[in-house]
Amino acid sequence: MRKEPTNSSRLHAHPQVVDIFTRANWMKFFEKFRGFDEEIAQEFSHSLVPHSRTHATVTFRGLSMEITPEFISRVTTLPLRLPWSKDEKPIGQAAKKNFFQNNETLVEDKNGIRRASIPYPWDEVSYQIIKYISCEGRYNIVYGYHFRIMRELRYGMDTPAPQKLNIPYFLLQSLIDSSTKVKAGNPEQLAHHGLIKILVEEVLHTFIIPIAWEIFRNMTAEDDINALTYDISPTGSEEEE
Repeated sequence: MRKEPTNSSRLHAHPQVVDIFTRANWMKFFEKFRGFDEEIAQEFSHSLVPHSRTHATVTFRGLSMEITPEFISRVTTLPLRLPWSKDEKPIGQAAKKNFFQNNETLVEDKNGIRRASIPYPWDEVSYQIIKYISCEGRYNIVYGYHFRIMRELRYGMDTPAPQKLNIPYFLLQSLIDSSTKVKAGNPEQLAHHGLIKILVEEVLHTFIIPIAWEIFRNMTAEDDINALTYDISPTGSEEEE
């Protein structure tokens, strides 16, 4: 339930939604999702070590990664902006209240709004945010922090960039939160499978001889990518001869 879509076919079935995300410079991010691997997502999550709210490291199968908002922004093309947290609940509640126009009715459910009561196209916008950004696993309820994003998309497109929400920062916090819960014995909290694939592939492509995703995917947890890169490097080949 917490896995992102493996393609953007549903998104493209809603041209108004595509237009909203295009104006927000998010569409290139959505188009990057092309599947995932459950084992790699699990190993990534178990090996993630947070050092601060803006820096985490991951080392598995010999692959070392530095995860920062800047790295996520570069790989996903999502712009860097104002750091924020879904735990800032008063701000989220205010965004929820200010999102709806006078002629729009809504159905509340505890701290959220039933997605079915949100007018189109914003019901679909919220669905895509839940699927790609928050990976909540619950699609029927839209929470305050979702409305912070949606309010910006609906009313704040002309807001100066430094005042807009930093989605790469949010994604890093979500990766850290998911990892913490998984390591605490809650495997069902594993999330961002597709994003993990995108980030891992980026690092695989930085080797002198780029490593294909399928090669890395077929390795085991005990394998070391560095041994593989040595075996296929020109130097390694010459020494074998």
